[in-house]
Amino acid sequence: MAHRILIIGGGVIGTAIACHAQAGGAQVTLIDAGAPRASDASFGWINASFYLSHDHFRLRAEGLEAYRRLSRDLDLPLTQTGCLSWEFEGAELTRVADELGALGYPVRKVDAAHMAALEPELCGAPEEGLLFETEGVAEPRALVTRLEEAARAKGARVIKGLSATALTLENGRVRGVQTPVGTLWADTIVVAAGTASEGLMATAGVPLPMLPRPAYILETPPRPPMLSRVLATAGGEVRQRANGALVMPTSAAHQRDDAAALEDTPDQAAAAALERLAQVLPAAGRDWAEVRLGHRPMPADGLPVIGLALPGLYAATMHSGLTLAAITGELAAQEICDGPSNTSQALLASFRPARFAT
Repeated sequence: MAHRILIIGGGVIGTAIACHAQAGGAQVTLIDAGAPRASDASFGWINASFYLSHDHFRLRAEGLEAYRRLSRDLDLPLTQTGCLSWEFEGAELTRVADELGALGYPVRKVDAAHMAALEPELCGAPEEGLLFETEGVAEPRALVTRLEEAARAKGARVIKGLSATALTLENGRVRGVQTPVGTLWADTIVVAAGTASEGLMATAGVPLPMLPRPAYILETPPRPPMLSRVLATAGGEVRQRANGALVMPTSAAHQRDDAAALEDTPDQAAAAALERLAQVLPAAGRDWAEVRLGHRPMPADGLPVIGLALPGLYAATMHSGLTLAAITGELAAQEICDGPSNTSQALLASFRPARFAT
């Protein structure tokens, strides 16, 4: 009989695990409450130039490789755009470049003339920046849809509009998920519920402390082509979608943003972000079409949580889910279906949920 896996959460992490686990011979059921998902409000930048530790870097770098492997099997809404960055300057920029280079990450220093040649619409670029040619972007909603479709095509089942309210424990093992319409049973329960993961895990007595990390992502009306890469500046990060819309987090340093609350209203935050953007990309204009509020799933130490928390209970909660979805899907499915491997143990040792037990 196939291993029965029930995944709570229909965002990019849950659907990636479903896709890989169903392909590996399990019988997967995914439940999605239909609430706003962090994936839907993601900026969509896939990179390993941001990291909190060497182990975190290694996992993120493997995340980029995992997307390349997955893209050989599925037509994913991904583009290897590269990134042009000047979040740092002077000695700090050199330090970042040297450290990433020592880790084997593709990075090049580029001068202002080179940046102008790469992105002709830029204005006021600094004397020096960094070019990350292997980084890319995903269209988050389209990526979630594609992963879910692939899982369903392989035989996975999806239940929409159903919320998980608690986990069911029997003799120290998690065996089911309580819902408003009854309990669903499985051999392994995967909690990939984003910011709701903390409360669900607590019903089984497993601590998973999370930090509040709200964020606005703005989108402009369609613009003429003006940006071919992700642009990461001291004033913010921006990219241009295929339809011409510019997408931008409103915080100046979105990846490093540690604000627990939003001080500005959406329109105020959007106006301030576009004012900063106009300093380096005047053609962007100051008009916006949409602002999305997202709540990033941020474990208390900022690092991913991936692994077995109790017999029958597997946790997969992290930021950035977009960067780590493909590698998390690979490793989690393999561990659930076949047990940990040398590779998964090496890559995930620092990110197990047991680190919060004390």
